[in-house]
Amino acid sequence: MKLTHYFIKKKVQYLASKASTRKHRFCTLKEANHILALFHVNDLAVVEPCLETLRMLHKKVSACVYVPGDTVPQMNDSYKVIHVKKDLDAWYSPKETVVNECNAMKADILIDLTRPGCYPMQYLMLQHPCQFKVGVKHESMDLYDLAISITERGDINHLFGHILFYLQTIRSK
Repeated sequence: MKLTHYFIKKKVQYLASKASTRKHRFCTLKEANHILALFHVNDLAVVEPCLETLRMLHKKVSACVYVPGDTVPQMNDSYKVIHVKKDLDAWYSPKETVVNECNAMKADILIDLTRPGCYPMQYLMLQHPCQFKVGVKHESMDLYDLAISITERGDINHLFGHILFYLQTIRSK
């Protein structure tokens, strides 16, 4: 692990410890108008059909995409790209301007599809003011309002299918 990962991991752990004190509000898929998805650029081909499913349900979909390499592949122009070299500081934390830009993105539901260990995206997710956050359950931290445990198949399509199922069937009343 890089030394810089140590510092961002500590920041994420601190924010996660305060996550239970933030304002929560369950939101069903039917109630949601705006959905924000966070994912790694390597998963673009798998995530894009999932986001298209949400668009077909007449949801306004935004995305923040983590790009660790030098090149940014062709993708939807509306996606916010979080580029390691431009958008992270020396301690591997997203710069304040990037945090403010992400926080300004509307979201009734935030869906985190990043893989474990993507600390800059976890940092952004924990900073976002969205009141209902969904993602994969992490062993060491409780980050989400709805955490999905993945045991057998850890692929994104399987995870996204579970997220859609729960958001459509669970009622807030």
